[in-house]
Amino acid sequence: MDPLAIVTLISSGLKLIDQFSELATRFFGKKVEPSKGKAEQVGTALEVRYDNQLINKIDASELKMDQWDNERYKALNKRLQTNWMIYNDLFASEAGASAQEGARIRADIQNTQQTLCRDFKEVVQLYERALGIRLPDHYQLYDIC
Repeated sequence: MDPLAIVTLISSGLKLIDQFSELATRFFGKKVEPSKGKAEQVGTALEVRYDNQLINKIDASELKMDQWDNERYKALNKRLQTNWMIYNDLFASEAGASAQEGARIRADIQNTQQTLCRDFKEVVQLYERALGIRLPDHYQLYDIC
């Protein structure tokens, strides 16, 4: 697989984790605070920032390709996409539900959230191995999982 394509996959995956983090925080009724740590693609590199200061910059040519497990990534990504759609649908349907139905939906949301947490954590580990760095704690989902 092309290293630049992997940087792009990692960047888009981290954006999905940001979205999940925000939605899960809202589910718990907490105020969404902007994360101090952020990683995003800039050109052919992934830049990791903390408090808007550049901490790491990993160019696609610097990826540890021997650490990238494409088959595992595809399996995780497929499961994440399916559960992400379910999570969003459940979250949206909770608003108009009766009290009893709302309780069932909240339980389903929590179960789906735990599955997403497990899979997101595993995919972050895959990203970190390929990048050769540790990503900001925000991507570890400590506040949510």
